Amino acid sequence: MIYFSIQLYIGNRKLTAKEKIESNDQNDNDSCILEEGDIYFFYRPKKNSTEVKDIDDVRRFFMITSVNKQYDRASYKIKKTQKQFYRLFVIGKKSLPEVRQSEARSSERYWARVGGIFDKLDNITNELFADEFRKGDGARPVGAGKYIIARHQSHAELAYVLITPQEPGDAQDELGIEKEASFIISVINPKNPAPKGFPSSEEPPKYPEKVLEEFNKKEKFVSLESDTHLIDYQNSQVILIGAREGKNVIKSDLGIDIDEEIRQKESDIIRKLKLENQNVPIKPLMEGKLE
Repeated sequence: MIYFSIQLYIGNRKLTAKEKIESNDQNDNDSCILEEGDIYFFYRPKKNSTEVKDIDDVRRFFMITSVNKQYDRASYKIKKTQKQFYRLFVIGKKSLPEVRQSEARSSERYWARVGGIFDKLDNITNELFADEFRKGDGARPVGAGKYIIARHQSHAELAYVLITPQEPGDAQDELGIEKEASFIISVINPKNPAPKGFPSSEEPPKYPEKVLEEFNKKEKFVSLESDTHLIDYQNSQVILIGAREGKNVIKSDLGIDIDEEIRQKESDIIRKLKLENQNVPIKPLMEGKLE
């Protein structure tokens, strides 16, 4: 079993659930957890690449968030209507954005698209593991861990910790997957044309009319600081910006302590993804080697 807890602090004292919300309302510097769950990373090789040596041989890079809990910011209780579901993100530049010490340049704002919303992990993995152009070109798992989305000041950040492999290898380095990192996450306003330098989705986001009414035409990018529901629809367009790297930095800056304790062998990830039933290379996941 993998134990994973996320705690908020004032000084050295841990906050109660109620204080997490009350302190956030009183001080914009505090953080409030909006969502938590499991996170997975996959890549699919290019059509003609029989061997993946580096990112040039990668056709697509995917990030999956398995939403286990979403919180009502008003009460910090799990949403009554919330049930477990999965988001499949297609990352445009085939890697996660670099975390910089200085402010990110516009070229380092990474575009992503919600490629699908699923109610079962099997539905995603069956699609990813399936051959696309040739036998053996199914997606390879390259990372698994835990994540949260939290409000911090006037934006939201997705923070994660990598559990498998225990330490990033060459495969993770090539795709920008750190041991622990966070990214500012926002959505592109569907009421406006895609900002210059960003691709437009092949199909518009499948927002219902009620959700579309929440968007203000004056905004290019919309924060998820209050709620994450804007990324719960297929074809939603997302912007990721590298924010923080390392457990200690995340705790210091966000007030969030990612405390992990692994008490079972890595084979638990294989069981959860049902990799033993798939003809899928697992060296990227287990050994950190591209394959």
